[in-house]
Amino acid sequence: MKLEVADVREFWNANPCQSHLSQAPERRRYFEEISKKRYGGREWHVPKVANFSALRGQEVLEIGCSIATDGLEFAKAGAKYTGVDLTPRSIEMAEERFALFDVSGTFVATNAEAPLPFPDASFDHVYSFGVIHHSPAPEKIVREIHRVLRKGGTFTVMLYNRTSINYYIEIMFLRKIFRMCLLPKPMPAIIAAITGFDRQTLEGHRDMMLQKRGMTKQEWISMNTDGPFCPLADVYNHREATALFKDFANVRQEVWEFNSDHWSFLGKLIPLKLERWIGRRWGWHRMIYGKKP
Repeated sequence: MKLEVADVREFWNANPCQSHLSQAPERRRYFEEISKKRYGGREWHVPKVANFSALRGQEVLEIGCSIATDGLEFAKAGAKYTGVDLTPRSIEMAEERFALFDVSGTFVATNAEAPLPFPDASFDHVYSFGVIHHSPAPEKIVREIHRVLRKGGTFTVMLYNRTSINYYIEIMFLRKIFRMCLLPKPMPAIIAAITGFDRQTLEGHRDMMLQKRGMTKQEWISMNTDGPFCPLADVYNHREATALFKDFANVRQEVWEFNSDHWSFLGKLIPLKLERWIGRRWGWHRMIYGKKP
């Protein structure tokens, strides 16, 4: 079955990225906790790769801004920030966040595969972290990035990394070997109790495997990235990412982020320094940088 943008919109509108990181009832505290958990945990590298302070005074567009966690940092650092997202719910939360922190920004709910509602050469920098790989037509989004950037303008994009421990060892090997263990009804609860993994996520994986006995490789990858009901996610190696951004100059790539939480009690034994060393070699986040010639 061919996936449509509507399928992606429906999932992410119900599950705005990072919105689950806090349960605080007071809204300002809610957003503060999300930022603290994002930058103080396994995604500690985001401020390094986003380089918020370097974009002071520049026109910055974020594609797939979600609830504007990174967007707030761009704006606080002095960027003239615009965030677009496919989902109305994310845009509502992003606008609420900026208002709570008294920061200026512009938000638009739109599909970045279609022509973005901006003239050619509108922005100095385009940022997109973990978004394009969820699109049915990522090449269209990349063409729009090229169109809206000014000559010499730069981009920073994160895509899921094919040549990672998460992909080859976890998703395509270990989870495939042990997936049958989830099928008996009591097993998600038992595995959650032993490993500390989220029971609801395990129940979701069990439900999806029972519903889709003849699962495709693409479906398997998608349900093992952002939860069992994620409709679409893809992964990229160096060659594939280079091809996607072929119309840009000075393209370079690097990888970050090894999530030791995926390894239950074994992950707790990994020293932080080693965890970060692994992430810089076989991490899940493939960062791509470049500029419009």
